[in-house]
Amino acid sequence: MPGKTLNILFPAAGVVRRLGLRAEAGSRRKAYATPWAVNVRLEGSLASRMRGGSWTPIAAGTRPTEIRYQDRLLTFSSNAITATRMGDDSDTTLSADVSDVMRPALFQFSYGGAVGGDVVALVPHKDAFLVGFTADETWVQEGSPLTGRRRRISDEVGIIGADAWYVNHDTVYFLSSHGLYSMQVDGSDLEPLSEDTIPEELTGLDDDACTLTYNHADRGVYIHLSSGVSWFFDAAREQFWPFDAESDDSHLLLGPLRLGALDQYGLLETLHGIIASGSDTVTWHIVTGETAEEAAANGKAAITAALADESYASYVSESGDWEPGRSWTERPRVRAMWACLWLSSAGDWAYEGVTMTRIPFGEYR
Repeated sequence: MPGKTLNILFPAAGVVRRLGLRAEAGSRRKAYATPWAVNVRLEGSLASRMRGGSWTPIAAGTRPTEIRYQDRLLTFSSNAITATRMGDDSDTTLSADVSDVMRPALFQFSYGGAVGGDVVALVPHKDAFLVGFTADETWVQEGSPLTGRRRRISDEVGIIGADAWYVNHDTVYFLSSHGLYSMQVDGSDLEPLSEDTIPEELTGLDDDACTLTYNHADRGVYIHLSSGVSWFFDAAREQFWPFDAESDDSHLLLGPLRLGALDQYGLLETLHGIIASGSDTVTWHIVTGETAEEAAANGKAAITAALADESYASYVSESGDWEPGRSWTERPRVRAMWACLWLSSAGDWAYEGVTMTRIPFGEYR
């Protein structure tokens, strides 16, 4: 029986697990997602072409230990924010002289008569706006803490840590327990970023050591987490890509791919990959499952084991190496209902294309 050939495109939509999985990865000319990848994204390190490949993330940046706004040193404890006298960081003595507009200030983020929540982060911007976050609220102080206006932007969205934000021009990016958000420094245009595609790993997160960095060369936000893989948000294309700054290896799952029909197994008969010239060796692995979710879960588990230098042999049915340029056709002869193609490398590489041929192969029971 003649086989059916699939042309597998690079998963240009990034890592998405909340949407439905496609039966044939890239079989139509439409961006699709990958269930898992590490140190891989659409714009790779090897060349600037949007063909996908390995990528080297940047390390987490550092911030000044002091918070300064309108020539005042700001500190906070619980719900109270202390602003020193303008121009004198040593003066925190409160005064009843209302004509002294440079005097120290003690304030909180709340409306009159209410008790404000515990302050988690303060974000000063150009001495015009001070953005303040609690765990579940967002506020903006316009102008002086003594004479300016204080507004609550949200009573549902806050921030997860003191450094879980970054300002790019006049836009604040920050990570809340609901996901990644952006807004203008004046409090306008608060919105979740890629709400339909944000990875489940970035919702309900509890990580007070998280740090955000915006990199102009990459046109995106780095979300550095204190443990496990971190995340890059491609702001131009609204894609999420996981990364591990401690590892030079890169990993990508293509699929899940349906090998069989509803009541039949399929046989992965041939596999042909093309890796861009100038790439390092790329290793391919076939990971199978009875369902699409099982194949994807097995693929992610295999990558997790590889990153931890643990054995992943139980997940892999067949494997081999592809050198740059037009590689030889492989004949894995793997029988399964569903499969993922896992690509990995210890060096830089770029994706050109993969084709595979499958044929029906036995009744599924």
